[in-house]
This record gives sequence, structure tokens and C-alpha cells, in this order.
Amino acid sequence: MKSAIGLQDNEDLAFFGKVNASISHELKNILAIVSETAGFLNDLTEMAAEAKEIDLEMLKTCSKDIVEEIQRGFATIKQMNRFSHSMDEPFKTIDLSEILNLMIGLAGFLSFSSIVRFEHREESGPVIFTCPFRLQNLIYQSLVFAFESSGPDGEIDVSIHDGQKGGVGIHFSGLSPIDAGTFPTDKMTRVAEAIGAQICASADSRAFDILLPIKADAGE
Repeated sequence: MKSAIGLQDNEDLAFFGKVNASISHELKNILAIVSETAGFLNDLTEMAAEAKEIDLEMLKTCSKDIVEEIQRGFATIKQMNRFSHSMDEPFKTIDLSEILNLMIGLAGFLSFSSIVRFEHREESGPVIFTCPFRLQNLIYQSLVFAFESSGPDGEIDVSIHDGQKGGVGIHFSGLSPIDAGTFPTDKMTRVAEAIGAQICASADSRAFDILLPIKADAGE
């Protein structure tokens, strides 16, 4: 495997662009709600200036809505920053639960996303040495596949388990039957190979696993 894993090809750029586009769309939605609520507050202010009776509960609701959207905006920006810094080092030691949580959150901005239940362990970890950017790409593509399989009204279960030869696995279940001819996608396969991962469908074709080595080969 090559040691330089940065933004070297169209697939890396496409993934980076797709995630950032979904983040910007989410921020745009937040600003739209804040703008609309602020406009309503302005209408209430003008009514008060004209000595008209206003509903104080409506004022409280507007204020609460704005605060909640601002907090959602800060949380979204924090996710964006974490994603952007995943390219700082081609290979590093990462907490798999943290990466998985981040990508579930970012994939949730997609319009066709399903409900995701992530069953994580109480303690942090597991910790693996890998390429964070490519691992995020693989998890994101896997979530997209799961969303398309289960549909927007579906519910996907995701969990981390012990893998083979000391590795770890990410389990995706709650899917419609997987077509062996279309799974895994070529894109998923290429990204998996880049970090030494394997993708395996379950016997009943309603789930799949990403099997990760504890330490990916960083190349020379």
C-alpha cells in the first residue's frame, strides 16, 4: 500500500466534497430556521411597540428554538472540524467508536438516511492504527449502502465486535436482502483494500461486516 494517502485521486476528492456539501446543507437549514424565527420575533416586537397584546409563551418558544438551533450549529461545526482534521496524518492510532459515531452523525445529514442505532461498549475503543480518512470513507459508503437497502423509514443496527486474528469488526444489520451481484460496491471494495479491511455479507444476506486489522500497513 502507498504511504501517501491524502487527497490523491478523484474518489478521495468526491468523498470529501460530498460530506462537506451535506454539512453545508445542514448549516443552511439551521440558518434558515434561525432567520425565520428571528423574523417572527421581529413581528412580535412591532406588535408590542403598537401596544398590541402578544403571547409571552410564543416569545419563550421563539427564544428556545433559536438557542436550540445555535447549539445544533455549533455541534455541526464541531463535526465538520473533526472530519477535516482526519487528513492531518495519513496513518494514526484512532478510537474506532469515536470515528464510527462521527460518521453516523455526518451520514445522518443525507436526505435518505435511516435511523441508526449504535450499540457501543461502555469503555472507549477499540483502538486501531489505520488511515482515518480512508476508514471514514469506508464507513460512510457502508452507511449509504445500508440506507439505500433499508429505506428512509428503516432502522439500522451498528455494533463493534471482535474480529479475526486480533482484529475488530463493524456489524451492520436490519437491511433488506443483499444482492451478491451489487455488494460490496466497487467503491467500498477499493477503499477497504487500501486499509487492509474485508467486507463480508452474512449468511442470511440481511447484514454485513467490515473486518479491520488492529494495525493497517502504512507502507514504506
